[in-house]
Amino acid sequence: MATEGAPLPAGLGRIPIRRAAVTTAVAAAVAVVFVHAWIDVGASVSEFIAGYHGMANIIGRSWPPSSDVLHTSISDSVVTFDTALLGTAGAIILSILLVPFAARNITPHRAAYELSRALIAVTRGVPDLIWALIFVTAVGLGPFPGVLALTVHSVGILGKLWSEAIEEMDMGPVDALRVAGANRFQVFIHAVLPGVAPTMIGLALYRFDVNFRSGLVLGFVGAGGIGFLIYNSMQLFQYQQLLTELGVVVVFVLVLERVSTVLRARIH
Repeated sequence: MATEGAPLPAGLGRIPIRRAAVTTAVAAAVAVVFVHAWIDVGASVSEFIAGYHGMANIIGRSWPPSSDVLHTSISDSVVTFDTALLGTAGAIILSILLVPFAARNITPHRAAYELSRALIAVTRGVPDLIWALIFVTAVGLGPFPGVLALTVHSVGILGKLWSEAIEEMDMGPVDALRVAGANRFQVFIHAVLPGVAPTMIGLALYRFDVNFRSGLVLGFVGAGGIGFLIYNSMQLFQYQQLLTELGVVVVFVLVLERVSTVLRARIH
């Protein structure tokens, strides 16, 4: 044991100084990155404050909301709901077929794992808005390209999250069925899916919630639904109609979020 006043071992006194230097260097680097980002996007506090008057003007011109487009807003919101529903359902089916190859602990071969992971990365990496533009060009305007766009993009999201959930699951039931002589399909149906079903269902519900809002944005590029109606109102400066359309969207979002929360609580 070192006695009081004894010199510290060589180099020990430099450790706090070295850590402080590293912390300072990291903090300075982070500050430089944020300053560069601020300058790069042309951010301005004064412009933000000045924009308040523009927003107040738009809000003033939006009130009262127009009742003329209420029925159309509701029907088009239902179209967006259906687009999200079909897009999510398609993604669920394709993801279930994909995840047995994309999970490292149950994949039959390394090549299958790498190929499926690459497919997941591509579908997830390209934004759903870009997929919508591609499918609008391919199949024409309307909700159907929105369904295809949400399906493809959601495969990347659900495929990644579901395969990671499988990789983290308890492998006891899987190993037991393998020892008993079950084939890969039987193992996946009777051991893997029951083990991660609550997680998979919860993630699918969350994805459906997200897809409804994404489907709204896809309407801006011709994928139909309430988004197309909102885009037209903005282009024509019909702010009273816009307020009605946004109000309907908010109601739909709140209801979907509440239902999704209740269902996720029940399955867990």
